[in-house]
Amino acid sequence: MISKRAIVVALVGVNLFLLAVLLFSSMSPPAALAQAAGRPGDFVLTTCQVHQNFDALFIIDGPGRMLHCFVPTPNRSGTLVYVTTRNLANDFRPAR
Repeated sequence: MISKRAIVVALVGVNLFLLAVLLFSSMSPPAALAQAAGRPGDFVLTTCQVHQNFDALFIIDGPGRMLHCFVPTPNRSGTLVYVTTRNLANDFRPAR
């Protein structure tokens, strides 16, 4: 005959197994949505080293086909200053 202690140990084991299944089923990796194509309003951000001690931030507006450029302020306050915008549709138009 099975003792009370064996039943309690079996129930604790079953509960631990069910807890592990619950934890593993609820832990899924986060979805990566970066660079997904076909959505309106998509932007791509990239940095570029313009000179040895001078970086720039470029923002590409995919649907608008525009390239925006920002640089950090000279006083290193952590803010960015707008520099220029390029029309990528004009820049990549075939030559005649």
